[in-house]
Amino acid sequence: MKILVFGAGPLGSLKAARLHEAGHDVSLLARGQRLADLKEHGVVIQQEGADEEEVAHIDVVDSLEPDDDYDLVLVVMGEHQAVQILDTLAENESVPTFCFMGNNVNGSDEMVRALGKERVMLGFPYPGGKRDGHVMRVLPIDEDEQYTIPIGEVDGTIRPRTRAVAAVLSDMRGYDVEIRTDMDEWLKYHVALLMSGLVPALYAADTRMKRLGGTRDLLVLSIRATKEGLRGLRKAGYSPSPPVVRSFEYVPEPICVWAIGWLMRKEYAKVSVEGHARDGRDEMAYLFDELRSLIEEADGDTDVIDQLAPYYDPDTPSYPEGKREISMKWGGLVSPAIGIGVLTLALRHLRSKARADSAAERESGGVYYEVSGPEEATAVVFTHGFALDRETWQAQTATLSESYRVFSWDVPGCGDAAESSVPVRFDVSARKLLDVLDDEGIDQAVLIGQSMGSLLNQYVAYHYPDRVRALVHVGGFPLHDGFSERTIKLMGVHVRLLQLMPEKLTCDMFGRLVARTPQAQEYARQASARTGKANMVSLERVFLEDIEEGIPEQTELPQLIVAGEDEYFWLRKKAKEWNKKLRNSEYKTVPDAGHLANHDNPATFNEILSSFLETVD
Repeated sequence: MKILVFGAGPLGSLKAARLHEAGHDVSLLARGQRLADLKEHGVVIQQEGADEEEVAHIDVVDSLEPDDDYDLVLVVMGEHQAVQILDTLAENESVPTFCFMGNNVNGSDEMVRALGKERVMLGFPYPGGKRDGHVMRVLPIDEDEQYTIPIGEVDGTIRPRTRAVAAVLSDMRGYDVEIRTDMDEWLKYHVALLMSGLVPALYAADTRMKRLGGTRDLLVLSIRATKEGLRGLRKAGYSPSPPVVRSFEYVPEPICVWAIGWLMRKEYAKVSVEGHARDGRDEMAYLFDELRSLIEEADGDTDVIDQLAPYYDPDTPSYPEGKREISMKWGGLVSPAIGIGVLTLALRHLRSKARADSAAERESGGVYYEVSGPEEATAVVFTHGFALDRETWQAQTATLSESYRVFSWDVPGCGDAAESSVPVRFDVSARKLLDVLDDEGIDQAVLIGQSMGSLLNQYVAYHYPDRVRALVHVGGFPLHDGFSERTIKLMGVHVRLLQLMPEKLTCDMFGRLVARTPQAQEYARQASARTGKANMVSLERVFLEDIEEGIPEQTELPQLIVAGEDEYFWLRKKAKEWNKKLRNSEYKTVPDAGHLANHDNPATFNEILSSFLETVD
């Protein structure tokens, strides 16, 4: 692929070098002294702790011309710089994809206005780095020290183009790629986690990590400002991304101070945060101001953020070193041990460092799926609901893959399988699923299903009981004696009505009906649009046949039944009655959630799910 990397700083240079190493036709755009350095020395990368430098001799250009022909342009720079080159980018109408990779708090609106939605993608480059003359110093990144790059479309869809760009980026040594449907939220929360508290506190400590780590009051202020930033984004209507960041709000201050103080004294922080903060003060100040404006527009609290704001000005005197006068609050999680665990998990996700068992997207026998986590761990299989796809479980798979073998798949006729297969009866779907689990060496698993996925899992548990360890139902109901004949006939009428509705209206209504939060509704709308109305009609027809046939009796396996607090009344009622009939089950309610409870309120759902899995692990 012919690629232009626009931005020759540490991370742009690293991307260009690794893409060149992978065999792509790469050009690196630079100007001024950086251009001269590249022509004289090539791209010189020094990994922290490494004895040798990496040198790559790459084609260097000083402009993007209107008639230049590239398959992909990576714009590796922050938002404050990227918006200044949009006119230049727009003059070239032949480049199909511009992927903007850098800090961004205002989203993609300006990029889309200049280039069009079909040409814009968002991402984040990783890892941290700093300039040292013509040498770009970066954190260790290779086969043993991998990082995961998040990328996504501006509208949250996943297209062939999305996967093609992900495949190119994953060619880089030391990198994995995660396709996200919420890149706008991800980038906003990334900015909030750094700019609202940590970065101004670092400036207050004379841009020295060790000094910040030894000044307890600054750490307390940075933690409180960060929590204000996270709450402010939620108040502005942005769901936490990744969901684990919300847990930071509930970790007691003493635990945060200890953990972040320890981190600040590490060389990792010196390279990844201190160097960038020192070299990019204008960018940091820009992002901080934009974030604060966004929170203020939503009437969010910025009291502590405002206390740290003056330190973005280099003329503001430094904060007294070692000061320890502010009383810390233990409010939050009741157990220090739990708090440490949550914070450790959050830091691990924020660094986004890939493990050797990171999620792999695969296809086998027409089944599209992802698998991750330790191979020897308890297996957990996620099955989505009607017309959705495996992205339903993104907030769960990301969290559980640390401790479980996690598998999620697209039911035939849905998601990635929408164009290559048609909806089928439960017996065929079950066999396809088990064949793929056999391929992955998964003999037995906990089956977790949402709505229709719950019913399919019940079918599997009845017909193949030795393959199932336990069942988790989200918005589900019993496949045994689930609905009366009259109700099934009424549902058949719905199939005929569905055929008459316009496709866009169908997907819009579907999103509003199955989810409660705006983010979850938008996900359901997009996922159903990928499935398509024709497949939705076919899927509902075979679904009704499976409900009518049912199963002769309930399984006696351990089961967890979960319902959203705002679930449809008749489904909530049926779930409670179902729980009473089962001998080995428990019923849990998720607040602020509807039928798609795991997506509406992932933090609470994950706590419920994790507690249950511990009992069957």
